[in-house]
Amino acid sequence: MAARLSDAGLTPRVLDHSGHLCVETEVPESVVSRADSWQELLSVWETADWFGLVVTSAGGRIAWAAVSENAPATASGVRGHSHQL
Repeated sequence: MAARLSDAGLTPRVLDHSGHLCVETEVPESVVSRADSWQELLSVWETADWFGLVVTSAGGRIAWAAVSENAPATASGVRGHSHQL
């Protein structure tokens, strides 16, 4: 996920939490204003177990996605069932 976000011009952060990894990135106005950019972000997030969007008090946007470290070997077949956005 982080590599795909970097390829899209975003700056992802990878955080290691107990039991899952979280990837988050600031969502600039250039992404907000273009439907194809949102679609690219969603196509990255659909590979996660959970994802969401946080709007900060300063009006910024942070998109995040989490992947369980205990995912089964066929994770691509079971992910995508509990998305939030």
